Amino acid sequence: MRGMNWDNVKCFILTARAGSLTTAANRLGVSPATLSRRLANLEHDLGRLLFARTPTGYILTREGEDLLLDCATIEQGFTDLSCKLEGTGHEPAGNVRIAVSENIANLILIPRLADFLARHPLLQIECLTGIPSIALHQREADIAIRVSIPEQGAFKARSVGSLHHALYLSRSIDPSGLGSDLGIVGWSDGHDGLPIAKAAMAHSHWRNPAIKVSSLQGHVAAAEAGLGYAYLPCLVGDRSAGLVRVAGPAGFLRQDIYMVLHNDSIEMPRIRAVADFVVGCMDDAKHMLQGSEPPPTP
Repeated sequence: MRGMNWDNVKCFILTARAGSLTTAANRLGVSPATLSRRLANLEHDLGRLLFARTPTGYILTREGEDLLLDCATIEQGFTDLSCKLEGTGHEPAGNVRIAVSENIANLILIPRLADFLARHPLLQIECLTGIPSIALHQREADIAIRVSIPEQGAFKARSVGSLHHALYLSRSIDPSGLGSDLGIVGWSDGHDGLPIAKAAMAHSHWRNPAIKVSSLQGHVAAAEAGLGYAYLPCLVGDRSAGLVRVAGPAGFLRQDIYMVLHNDSIEMPRIRAVADFVVGCMDDAKHMLQGSEPPPTP
């Protein structure tokens, strides 16, 4: 058996956890072909098959499961050492990955990043906003901004705001005329367990939807097209030029927003600096989140 290439081992760990070559390649910033080649090279070096390639994804073999277990121990050791070494530094430096919704990233964090990075030129920020769930416990992100607290794991969670919702309709429709016959745009099958979907279905305007979509921007587009009302976070609805708020946020869904961090990284200079930045951004945007700030003039 030849020596292992640790870059290939990192590729193995991420692919094993993602269960998908495409998902892992996207997170690594390489092509699926490149990732496949690296995994094949690792299997060749070890002289064993680590994955069973199936039409639905990459499944670990018994040998792969054993290697992943060994890698987890080594990975935790490197993480602990990194935390100890970095904690002795002063100037925040390095990459910080934030798992966050696309709307909070685009409307709250990113517009405020330029000044922050000007003060901390050694930092790099990576906003992870993709659809696949980011596994905080697997170190795929350093900080997570979410509407739920992890039920297990060594994490610290802090409330950083609340997300309020309201009902929106196309500006071109009179709610007392044609709008009175419209229902609320629905969520696609598989999404009806979401709190926002349950709240929409409990509203008096709910009826069998003419259209179902699977994203907030899809709801915005459908409502702008006159296909129904959109039950949306005020952060999104108030900034959608083609929509007008017709009810809420009082009496509508309200969700607490939490910032979640690993226990062992909270005092690292780069993590602490970015965490303070996030808290400041969310505080500045509390009126946007709560729908108490006047919507932008169209």
